[in-house]
Amino acid sequence: MAYRTDFDKLKEQLDFPPNPDKPVSKQASENTVKLFSYLKSIYGKKHLSGQQYLQREELEDMVYYPLTEKLPAVRGYDFMGVSSCKKTDDQVDRAIKWAKECGGIVTMCWHWYAPDDMNDYTKGSSFYYKTTGYDHKTSFDICKGVTEGTAEYDFIIREIDMVSAELKRMAELDIPVLWRPLHEANGNWFWWGNHDEEHRQAYKKLWYMIFDRMENYHKLTNLIWVWNGQDKCMEVSPNTFDICGDDIYSVKEYDHSSQKERFAYCEQMACGKMVTLSECGYIPDPDEMKKDGAMWLWWLPWWGEFVYKREGGKVVFTADGKPIINDKYMTEDFLKRIMSHPDVITLCDLPWYDKSKHTLPNSLQKNLGRAGNV
Repeated sequence: MAYRTDFDKLKEQLDFPPNPDKPVSKQASENTVKLFSYLKSIYGKKHLSGQQYLQREELEDMVYYPLTEKLPAVRGYDFMGVSSCKKTDDQVDRAIKWAKECGGIVTMCWHWYAPDDMNDYTKGSSFYYKTTGYDHKTSFDICKGVTEGTAEYDFIIREIDMVSAELKRMAELDIPVLWRPLHEANGNWFWWGNHDEEHRQAYKKLWYMIFDRMENYHKLTNLIWVWNGQDKCMEVSPNTFDICGDDIYSVKEYDHSSQKERFAYCEQMACGKMVTLSECGYIPDPDEMKKDGAMWLWWLPWWGEFVYKREGGKVVFTADGKPIINDKYMTEDFLKRIMSHPDVITLCDLPWYDKSKHTLPNSLQKNLGRAGNV
């Protein structure tokens, strides 16, 4: 707790022209730099396929693999279980296995649980802010969270350190992470989001605290920083991120468009850095992306019903036990086409993928009733 962010000093350290050709982390490991260089080499030419996961059964794989015999290259997990407020889960362990055993790329976000009552965490916690209509929400004050001497500030530092310990565990295993904290900051649904000017300034201060503490105090070596602020009013220094991300959940039906307007807006904020579709409902069509010049680095559909059907809160299975694809978001033909598209990189297309040593995820082996390689 003794280390504190010197914002004036940090501002001076970040006051130089951004270099999109190098990661912003000064102590990036050799393997992290290799991943960054690989991303740069494909950017504007190809797209990494991705998928977010939550439930440990990882039934999303049982849609992708039986239909296409392929898996997405990027797997998204969450630090939501690394918290003083919530029982831990196994998402970090699964992310580690994905990287080490399967050879895939890991991206991590953080649905950050904060207490509703700073004096009694048992009274409830959430990442949704009090002004939303969700059942579970928090009144946690981000402005106090970035103010030294408050209980909220102590909580913030403690939580950053907890997540840093998990990232260090991954670093010690030489696993680079596409790291996306404080996501969707332009919205008003999260406690770190855009509620008014005071909150906007507090969000930026918190971003710098996370960046400074992880880079200059914990000296993490495995981070490729993804900024997901999504609006110019939330902009932070381009010397604190490598990739500019946008989350798009279109309200249009079957919207597999390139989202070229959103891509162009992201490019304006990216300062020459790469741009990615860090979350989505609909996967954009690779042909549309090429036609429109909206070459997102990867796409990442959300988990669950964005991939497979649910009715009454339960997964709908075929007679032989496979989850049924949710054709509200993608049809079987569409999924087969994009996973075999020449511009789309799947797990087995990654240059370091080795069929002789990399295996299917444990959950998929279990669901298929066998072990094996992709």
